[in-house]
Amino acid sequence: MDMLRELGQSLARPVTGLFDPGNPGSLYMLGAALLFTLGFVVIARRRRGTRETRLRAFFRFIFSPRVWRHRSSLLDYKLYAVNTILLASVLTVFMVGSEFWVDLVGPWLAAAFGPPPVNASPSWWICGITTLAQILALDFGYWLAHFGFHRSEILWEFHKVHHSAEVMTPATELRQHPVELVAFPIVFGFTTGITFAVMVQVFGAEAQKLGLTGQNIILVIHLMTFHHLRHSHVAMPFTGFWGRLLHSPAHHEIHHSADPKHFDRNMGYLFSIWDWMAGTLVMPRKGEKITLGIGHEGATHDSVGNVMWLPFRNAGRLIAARWRGRMPEEAPAREG
Repeated sequence: MDMLRELGQSLARPVTGLFDPGNPGSLYMLGAALLFTLGFVVIARRRRGTRETRLRAFFRFIFSPRVWRHRSSLLDYKLYAVNTILLASVLTVFMVGSEFWVDLVGPWLAAAFGPPPVNASPSWWICGITTLAQILALDFGYWLAHFGFHRSEILWEFHKVHHSAEVMTPATELRQHPVELVAFPIVFGFTTGITFAVMVQVFGAEAQKLGLTGQNIILVIHLMTFHHLRHSHVAMPFTGFWGRLLHSPAHHEIHHSADPKHFDRNMGYLFSIWDWMAGTLVMPRKGEKITLGIGHEGATHDSVGNVMWLPFRNAGRLIAARWRGRMPEEAPAREG
């Protein structure tokens, strides 16, 4: 009976998750992001000296049938359901989270540097430092995994699924192959786990992050503002100082560009600082038109079955060619 109950909960997760405040894809987060978008569009139009945006026009733009009914979006919805079920059941078995690294590294740090300090009461400044350190560690781990999936020919075959989107909606967030859904949390679980173990060693038990709905409070603010716009047709560029600090929706649209000059650029999640330091940052430009996708090759990603199977087949062929010593000296050019 317990197995049947767990199976039922997993199958219902795409629906029940929409009403879970702790779920980044919940209707609560989407609603907050929608209100944020409305405010952004109204302010942007006022600055241009035009009349205030009407709600009807705003919703017609946000929920454009050209985007939401596109064949690419229809596949996104199917993959959202399938991957949500997999994340709620099978995939968690393969993930190594931050707790593992805290438990592994914490005792080693204590043995090497002595036991963590003992403090009588919590300190807001310690919580603040820990919160910021954790979100930076998560973001760097995301960037590092993302960098690896772009630079490795084999891993790119799996990440190519995400880049085959021809239009983007918030559902595109889960237009991913299960291999990627497992790999990314493992990498940023490592970076956040190591960082938290260091925070505990330095500050003791007071090293707790400021949280809301079980998430880092900085991450919650991101989820309720421009996170869901990363995969959307809403142009929200950050430029200048803010563009070098934060990864805006316009930064991420460039990342999905089919233009070769944009390949392997803007791989951040919340921050742009890692791209800036690595020389992979491309700043959004006013009025720039972006075409999304990976060209005609994306046509093979036309069903859930092909999305799941083709990356394994293509990656297997690359591994076999390398094993036989017939791998080309230079990687084949990525198609746009």
